[in-house]
Amino acid sequence: MKKETIKLDNKMLWIGAGLAVTAAGFGVWYFLKKRKEKQQFAASIKGTTTSSSSSGVRSFSCMYSDSSFPLKFGTCGTNVKKLQNYLNSKGSGIDTDGKFGPKTEAAVQKVFGTKTVSQEKFKTIS
Repeated sequence: MKKETIKLDNKMLWIGAGLAVTAAGFGVWYFLKKRKEKQQFAASIKGTTTSSSSSGVRSFSCMYSDSSFPLKFGTCGTNVKKLQNYLNSKGSGIDTDGKFGPKTEAAVQKVFGTKTVSQEKFKTIS
């Protein structure tokens, strides 16, 4: 068998190295982009405090369906509406919008002594 030798041109080495650096740079950029998206998503789920508000009021968006329990901050739907009607019958005076936001959470804390409503507690009010 005859031995074959492969000769690499310096230009080919530079092109290969350039491609490797470009691919690595893209990989780092993509990783950092995804990490930032995950952090923003996690912050929206946790209901972080708004930086412009000194009162510490949490921002709100619907994150959970009210078909699963416990009902908690970020839950939206008809069960939350029923809960809000019950809380209003106890004198809370909150909007009946079906969104478990900061006012609903405060009313639940006042009436039930917790920030969430379990399925067992919900059955007693509906």
